[in-house]
Amino acid sequence: MIQTNFNQMILDYFKKHQEQSIPSLKVLEEFRGQMNKATIYRKLNALEEQKILRKNYNMEKKCYEYQYCPECKNHLHLICKSCGKILHLNCESAKTFVQHISLEHQFLLDQESTMILGICKECSSHA
Repeated sequence: MIQTNFNQMILDYFKKHQEQSIPSLKVLEEFRGQMNKATIYRKLNALEEQKILRKNYNMEKKCYEYQYCPECKNHLHLICKSCGKILHLNCESAKTFVQHISLEHQFLLDQESTMILGICKECSSHA
């Protein structure tokens, strides 16, 4: 397999898991034996620089996670602390909230990296 396919392999993996934030260790496990650790991290960093993947630090799990999100610039994100599911908050109420923070508190939110943690509907129904 030529090295240029490695980007596509990693990209395809993240496209299959679009609604999840995936720990870097899980990505390493997924591609163990197909490419080495340094190659995987290089590809993850390249995809992050291209704004195809987002890298977030999960404070609860104390690890870095990646998310497929090529169009995550102008909205907030809800992340389930239980299953890792990500919901893109593209609604007027969220936009109004961001405007309120900006106007009333003179604080510009970095929407690309702002994540609101909680429990999704599916996980809360199992509790």
